[in-house]
Amino acid sequence: MPKPQGAIVPESGDYGVYLTYTLRPRAAREALRRACAALPALTKEAARESGEKSLVSAIAIGARAWPRIFGPAKPRELAPFKTIGTGKRVAPATPADLFVHITSNRQDANFILARRVAEAFHDVARMVEEVHGFRYLGGKDLTGFIDGTENPKGAEIPKAALVGAEDPAFAGGSYVSIQRYIHNLKLWDKQSLAAQEATIGRTKKHDIEIDDAKKPPTAHIARVVIEEDGEELQILRRSLPYGTATQAGLYFIAYGRNAHNFRRMLTNMMVRDSHGHHDHLMDFVHAVTGASFFAPSLDFLARIG
Repeated sequence: MPKPQGAIVPESGDYGVYLTYTLRPRAAREALRRACAALPALTKEAARESGEKSLVSAIAIGARAWPRIFGPAKPRELAPFKTIGTGKRVAPATPADLFVHITSNRQDANFILARRVAEAFHDVARMVEEVHGFRYLGGKDLTGFIDGTENPKGAEIPKAALVGAEDPAFAGGSYVSIQRYIHNLKLWDKQSLAAQEATIGRTKKHDIEIDDAKKPPTAHIARVVIEEDGEELQILRRSLPYGTATQAGLYFIAYGRNAHNFRRMLTNMMVRDSHGHHDHLMDFVHAVTGASFFAPSLDFLARIG
């Protein structure tokens, strides 16, 4: 099995940096390939310089950029992200050709690597967003609830996150979906504890899932825990909170063996079902970015370098 990029399988560090780019119109293919392939070496250099062994990274390429960089052969489910939802509940599609995910237990180590990535891509791509994330209160979202409780564990992680024999040319890679959410914390903090727990579908203090008989069909957990053909759909979340004193939220990252699972979950969150239900967490948070990519394996990057 080809080896995945470093930021995918391990738990995220205490800090993260997220960079999105669009390609420069006149950037040469070889220059783009070299810049993409350079990330593992840049990461190792920054880890040595900072002395931070936990420093890891991943680079992912969007559907429109993929043929320009790598040619016509592409992962079979790689497609441009399409806007989901309407009105107040919408997951927008925003411009992004490349995504770089950096994470470690030290913000300074991330900063060193982010600067080197920015230099490597300066002539071939334009940075459209840079976001710095942090672990909050031991792994909670800014809502005060534990984030990522439904994540796969142990041996289930590669099964959920990495392409396998079903697409052998791209085995060891992963489909990536990103969204930057802004939280309306002022409105959220006005809700009673019971209302917050009903919105999430878990208890706040002990992170215990509410019994199905009592859990509202509009709870976040009820909307994103989905079974198809007798199996629960899985994604690997590698998200962290971000923000300032005046604007904050969650930088959401989903790695997946396929692109379908996340899109199905997102549709359940944003779009009313036949009973008129939607994810009531979306009444307190809204997405301002959205894009899809594919993160090839380290073996793939080594071949193109």
